[in-house]
Amino acid sequence: MKALIAGAGVVGSEIGFQCATGGLDVAMFDVSQKALETSRASHVAFAALFQREGRLTHAEASAALSRISYETDIAIAANDADIVSESVTETWAIKEATYRALSAHCPPKTIFTTNTSTMLPSDLAKFTDRPNRFLACHVGRPVWDAKLLEIMPHDGTDPELLDEIRAFARRIGLIPIVLLKEQAGYVSNSIIAPFIIAGLDLVMRGVATYDDVDRLWMFGTKSTYGPIAMVDLMGIQTVYNGLKNLSDTAGKTEFQPILAYLKQEFLDKGKLGVQSGEGFYTYPDPAYGRADFIS
Repeated sequence: MKALIAGAGVVGSEIGFQCATGGLDVAMFDVSQKALETSRASHVAFAALFQREGRLTHAEASAALSRISYETDIAIAANDADIVSESVTETWAIKEATYRALSAHCPPKTIFTTNTSTMLPSDLAKFTDRPNRFLACHVGRPVWDAKLLEIMPHDGTDPELLDEIRAFARRIGLIPIVLLKEQAGYVSNSIIAPFIIAGLDLVMRGVATYDDVDRLWMFGTKSTYGPIAMVDLMGIQTVYNGLKNLSDTAGKTEFQPILAYLKQEFLDKGKLGVQSGEGFYTYPDPAYGRADFIS
């Protein structure tokens, strides 16, 4: 089985590695050669991490890496693909261009899935040549710890496709969760988004520092991450794009001060979170990961 990962950013790279460890051949596609080089380096780092943690042997890690290719030519990446997992930038124009290109180059058998955080599959399906073979498949982060695949079909999705996607999820070590109807943000983000937005609002207005917001949340809930750390992990650009989409299309004008804050203080300065090595925290050794963070 071959998976095409459209978008070689942080999330796409994790999905690609998870597929490779599940025995799939993986084609990482991105229009940016730099993004592909970063993705390749991430995969090497993931392989080393998995070996240190005992998740993979050296032979298994090497085999997983050998199954991944990196392409800027979508025609090559799409050749004989069985499933697409799309994680490109959360803007309508880029989504549309990506699906037009995938439709032109993928064989008829290819299932299209999107990892979009805020858009509905029924709205994206119109950009494809196969709306009946299209649905949303959303992962948590990091993929191998979150272990869930939220599956969101739309009214035009072939019902028989759900069994194939359930089997795909289990093959790559994820637990399938099927939504009964479309919901922007799925189940997970619908629950998580309010506390992320609340955390950003508190920091933006100077009510508390970002690390104290996280420290309080982690202490009170025994969580691994706080809301601000999650922004870094998701990617500040991704969070920005998602909130902007909701502001522009769903009338969520209350997000505009947070959008201005993220743009001025982070995006304009190249601080993208884990992806760039700096966001609210610095990486690869963020303060929230240290044993004394909440002591």
